[in-house]
Amino acid sequence: MRREVRVKPKVASAYPALDPTHWYTAAAVAGLVKGTRIVREGTETQFLDRILDPEHFEFRGGGPRRGSWAGMHTRHLDRHPALASIG
Repeated sequence: MRREVRVKPKVASAYPALDPTHWYTAAAVAGLVKGTRIVREGTETQFLDRILDPEHFEFRGGGPRRGSWAGMHTRHLDRHPALASIG
């Protein structure tokens, strides 16, 4: 089963695009939250902890994420810097 999340009702107003009664794919919500922070805080935003705060989200399915996203290369071109110059 894939990892899913839903926003907790007590903080749902901070995530107006998410319905607190609906379960979403964790990867999709992480992208939404990350993108929103980048737009709000700028491109130099650093993600030193988990993108989906366990105080704000409930999780089900899959396995829990160990550690943080800090230093993780999540985009294809980040993993393959030689490809970044193509195009």
